[in-house]
Amino acid sequence: MMACVVTSVAAPTDPGPFEPHVFGEAYEHFVSRVYVIAIGLGMPSREGLRSAGLEDAAITMATGELVARGLLERTADPDAWDVPPPREAIARNADRMEHRAAMARATASEVEALWRRAVGQRPTLPPVGLQMLQGVEEIVDHVVALHRLASSRVWLVLDASPAAVRLLERVDEVPGLLTVRAGADVRLVLDTELLDSAAALSHIGRSRAEGHQVAVANGIPFTTVVADAAALVDLTAHDGEGEGSFEVRLGPPVRALTRLVEEIWGLATPYAAGLESELTPHERIPLPERDQRILALLTTGASDKVIARQTGVSVRTVERRVRWLMDHLGVATRFQAGVQAARRGWI
Repeated sequence: MMACVVTSVAAPTDPGPFEPHVFGEAYEHFVSRVYVIAIGLGMPSREGLRSAGLEDAAITMATGELVARGLLERTADPDAWDVPPPREAIARNADRMEHRAAMARATASEVEALWRRAVGQRPTLPPVGLQMLQGVEEIVDHVVALHRLASSRVWLVLDASPAAVRLLERVDEVPGLLTVRAGADVRLVLDTELLDSAAALSHIGRSRAEGHQVAVANGIPFTTVVADAAALVDLTAHDGEGEGSFEVRLGPPVRALTRLVEEIWGLATPYAAGLESELTPHERIPLPERDQRILALLTTGASDKVIARQTGVSVRTVERRVRWLMDHLGVATRFQAGVQAARRGWI
């Protein structure tokens, strides 16, 4: 609907006859063209729409559809309508359409199972409660659907798999794509490999701004989502098409995957941790914020390239600062530097 409206506004053509008895894409174009006429009228009325060449049957059908979509509003006069601000109305309608699309994708396999039984074909699908996923886009669609349908929790652990990268790209294109209901427990863990991705950093920033818990970890084996009583496993890191990836709603595997995510969360490092304010003077060292971030990233096993991107300095500067920090902490390895700093309460 929104795409049709944009097309009609951007490239108006001779509308031709307004035939209400059309279906599919033609119906969407018909409704969109009526919407554009209504916007042009400012305060559309049946008389005004007639003047634009519409017949009564077309007016009744199109205005009824536009009211149902929230693009027009009824008034006390049954032959007159108000036009709410299009930017807000189209955005609300698009949100509803995206939700319906996510629901449709999430239930497609169950509907096909019903169809197979109805036509007498033996189902070839997995048992009820287990759905195998094929390909990056299908996996991403199911991750989005799980976010939209969850009410109590969404725990998302991302490795640097093709599906995880594609998910972050889509979220960067549509920032509200992973919206969850208010009050849900949202946790996000990203593999340190993703810290070199602009899309990942943008998502981290939005998640933290929304009050969600964010952490990083090194060597995440595969992307996992736990949402309410469902879980999803993405194996595209091991096979580009993700053969073996699945969504499950069976109790035992969901509980097992929940335990796995809890373990990863417990081992992960909170993103962008800083110095504790209650340190005593002899425990403090005069670290600038940049060095605090370097230490925090060292605990995750991040590379110098990733740390340089995160702190906005060159790789050579990171190497010098890491060596300085290691010397002052009296440690032999980068990871020990992060651990020692954490033990002293510096990060």
